[in-house]
Amino acid sequence: MHFEHIPGDDDVATIEIDGLEQDLMILHVTDSHMAEADGRDPEAGEAVARFQKLFQERTPGGVPTWDLFQRALAMGAERGVDALALTGDIVHFPAHAALEIIQVGVDRLDVPTVYTPGNHDWHFPHLDWNEETRSQFYPRFDKLTEGSPAYGSKDVGGVRLITIDNSTYQVSAEQVDFLREELDCGLPCLLFIHIPIWNKSLAPAVVEKWRAPIMMAAPTGWTDETKEKWKVGEATQSTQTCHDLLTSKATSALAGIFCGHVHFAHTDEIHKGCQQYVTAPGFEGGHRWIELTGAG
Repeated sequence: MHFEHIPGDDDVATIEIDGLEQDLMILHVTDSHMAEADGRDPEAGEAVARFQKLFQERTPGGVPTWDLFQRALAMGAERGVDALALTGDIVHFPAHAALEIIQVGVDRLDVPTVYTPGNHDWHFPHLDWNEETRSQFYPRFDKLTEGSPAYGSKDVGGVRLITIDNSTYQVSAEQVDFLREELDCGLPCLLFIHIPIWNKSLAPAVVEKWRAPIMMAAPTGWTDETKEKWKVGEATQSTQTCHDLLTSKATSALAGIFCGHVHFAHTDEIHKGCQQYVTAPGFEGGHRWIELTGAG
């Protein structure tokens, strides 16, 4: 398959795909960090006020983060998008009230939607950040992910949209097997993850902003202190295999990787024909229009 990436603004990714029968527009939203909760999650009460204040101080015009999320989806409806991709940290913790805001927005937009969790989506600040906590709150994302938060896919207009949850900086062998099979489906593919995969051209900007290489399978740059802060271990064999697969030219069906997490927009080439698009955070008004067009 042949893909051509057309340079443009930070909020647009235009990809020409040979043989695509119809033009497609996908809205990508990430890192909205909506901190909402009600009486169903009483333990989140203190965190709600703290994080609402923290993020609202950084939103355009000082509006609530949920307002920006709803505006993004309203713009998607106005432009007639064909699909919606949400790549994690849409909520700052998995309170029922916050997840309902997402579900209402998704239902109102009423287009095929893919969702993959971020490192905050499944974690309450008063709990340990570990696999046990993720497993405990995974079921709250069943409706948004059709019962499969760890991985999934959906075909839209002859393009396969794939999700992999890499919110712990690691992926499992099962996820890698799924990804390999999906990339061999015969359709052009887009991958949606939360944490960017390590790339040499992305790393300097990430380290400058965060003082740590907060990317999947970063080979250098971690210290014992930053590993503890970000709860990151050495890349597992399956995580490294996933990174090697995605950076291999053998993944010729993969046109683009779309992610967030680092809170700034960035585009870099993974290999010829495939680029990684990091989208600006929703709480700063960020989003990305993915424009897919037939070549020629």
